[in-house]
Order: sequence, then structure tokens, then C-alpha cells
Amino acid sequence: MKKLKVFLDTSVYSAMLDDRDPARQTQTQDFWKNINDYELFYSQINIEEIDAIINEVIKNKLKSHVKKGKRIEITNEVKLLTKVYIKEGLIPEKYESDAILLALTTVHSLDILISWNFKHLVKRKTRIGVNLINLKEGYKTIEILAPPEL
Repeated sequence: MKKLKVFLDTSVYSAMLDDRDPARQTQTQDFWKNINDYELFYSQINIEEIDAIINEVIKNKLKSHVKKGKRIEITNEVKLLTKVYIKEGLIPEKYESDAILLALTTVHSLDILISWNFKHLVKRKTRIGVNLINLKEGYKTIEILAPPEL
């Protein structure tokens, strides 16, 4: 059976080790138990966000998990679609990196974006809006889920 292609937001990596929200941490750790059922992808955004972490032990653990996936690039096509998401009001310009995650998932024909970001990504407006824009721009639809939803 073909594995679903999944892009993981950095929040899904960091929640494994973040004990400030024990329920979210447990849900994330449960999600990781079945991670081999999926084809994982990451981008430079993940690396940059992890590089910003001060604690070297945590940083190295997260990087080792990220590197289990395949790297996808922020191409000109990704940049153009990112601008469309922002122009259409789907994602505020201030949060361009969230729009890039959506565009990476779309342009690279991945199936699902997994995130704990309920402010801009894992919410009804974004789920509907991204797919309306994707269809209008000639792309396939994607799913946006939190780890427990997968």
C-alpha cells in the first residue's frame, strides 16, 4: 500500500520533548509511534526553527528526527503560491512561514500537513481556504491535521 506523504511542522517535532502541556506531549509521542506508516518530508524552515533553540541537547534530538524525512525545497513556485495565500487573506503576511508550509505541502504534491498550530493552520478557515485556492490555481487539495487526527 502506498504511504501518505506527510509534511511535519516544527511544532510536531518540538512537542515530543515539550513537557509544558503533558496531554499534547503524550499525543505527539503516540503519533510518533506510528510514524513509519508515512513518508515524511521537511524543509529549511524546520531546520532554521530548530537551529533557533538554545538548548543543544534538545536541538540535536529534534534534528535527528527531522533528518528521518526527505528534504523539499522552497522553489519559485512555492514562493508564488505563498504570495497567493497571503494576498487572498488566508494567512497574515506577518506569518509568511505558515503560508510557506502550506505552499510546500501543495507544490510538492504531499498529502497532509501535520501541525499543532491552531492559530493559522489547523483550523476550519484555513482547511477550506487553502483548498479553494489550490483548486483555483490548478493544484490538488491537501489535508491539514493535528497529530491526533491522523
